[in-house]
Amino acid sequence: MSHTRTSAAAQPRSTRPAPPLLPGALPLVGHGLRLLNDPAGFLTRAPAHGPLARIRLGPLTATLVSDPGLTRHVLLDDALFDKGGPLYDRIRDVMGNGLLSCPHADHRKQRRLLQPVFQKDSLPAHLDLMAREITDGVARWQDHQIVDMAAEAQALTARAVVATLFDGTLAPATVATMVEDMAAITAGIYTHALLPAAYTRLPLPAHRRYTHAQRRLRATLGRIITEHRSHATDHGGFLTLLTEAGEGPALSDRDISDQVITFFIAGMETTGNALAWAAHHLAQDPALQHRVRAEAAALPAGPPTHTALPCLRLTGHVVTEALRHYPPVWLLTRAVTRDTELGGHPLRAGDTVVISAYLVQHLASAHPRPHAFDPRRWRSTDTGQPPSGSFIPFGMGARKCIGDTLGVGELTLALAALTRRWHLEPASTARVRYEKDIVIRPRGLHLRVRSARGV
Repeated sequence: MSHTRTSAAAQPRSTRPAPPLLPGALPLVGHGLRLLNDPAGFLTRAPAHGPLARIRLGPLTATLVSDPGLTRHVLLDDALFDKGGPLYDRIRDVMGNGLLSCPHADHRKQRRLLQPVFQKDSLPAHLDLMAREITDGVARWQDHQIVDMAAEAQALTARAVVATLFDGTLAPATVATMVEDMAAITAGIYTHALLPAAYTRLPLPAHRRYTHAQRRLRATLGRIITEHRSHATDHGGFLTLLTEAGEGPALSDRDISDQVITFFIAGMETTGNALAWAAHHLAQDPALQHRVRAEAAALPAGPPTHTALPCLRLTGHVVTEALRHYPPVWLLTRAVTRDTELGGHPLRAGDTVVISAYLVQHLASAHPRPHAFDPRRWRSTDTGQPPSGSFIPFGMGARKCIGDTLGVGELTLALAALTRRWHLEPASTARVRYEKDIVIRPRGLHLRVRSARGV
């Protein structure tokens, strides 16, 4: 397989024809409407056209990667393929220059600043606190209650993020407002990245919600940061780390706000949606749910702790399969920083490359029966590891999510806490669909919860 070369000037110009343009592009909007209305179908059909293909996002033509090896190469060379393109332009509108969205030039400095929160020695305390918050949250449900699982999972993980990263100092009403604003923002990011600016400037209700949510969220965070600075007590949490950064100039309120938004969205959306999808599949498969519950029931009484993780092997496989089947986002864009080649095809500085965890994680060549939800595929004694670049829910390389270990541990303990207390059943036969959102969020996922005692 041909990989990207470091200097286009040092190599003869490629004579290969340009990658094919995927069918279905419409005037003005390109493939944007297809990615809004049927992202799963659009992305999983793309590999039939080759390892690289061209897509149109509004007026922009970009290169979509459908090959795990080339996806890996793009992710590992974060200087050549920098955070950029229409998606990250819109993410920066919201998150500013936070760790997730900052360019290569700023990334190492920011990661060093934030690493203490996620260092190995800190994880057990974070995980135990998250598990207690989620255990308390699911205890508030009522027997035979029908829950909107997507909303409930987001609320649970939002509480866990607040308690762990932000000292647990936010009022429930403030957290609820932030969750509402971030849901509007993530939906707006996707629309604004895929469709022409002329459309997104129209005074439509969704566009007004997007703008209002950004302003309100920034105002909320401004109040939180001001209040935190006014207290002398060092809680040792995320905000304290940012407000009292010891090296270099002090961070501005805007810098701190950028990081808070980044970690609140990442911590809430990734774990919340994966937890909801995992619950959905357990409700569909009572036998699997019974085996997962048996693992949780064998744990000591009380909220599960980090020490339980080695005992939750099947539960961990369910979490991993949920992250494979439903990675956090549909696609990501990268900006090419200098002339180069990818897979033998020339790319110019300023070109946009699109990668998709959903796409590579549904390749039959990497994951047999890719559309089946099958946790057994992760039993390492039975199956080998998938090809590098074909399982990337948290990215890879220098830009791999700083909180990946924390997120997987939180999900595993959350699923154990949920299944030990409740038996999950579908509340209707209606098909669960995807929200029109950058994150892979379920819509219409309503489950009935019954006491697990005696089940």
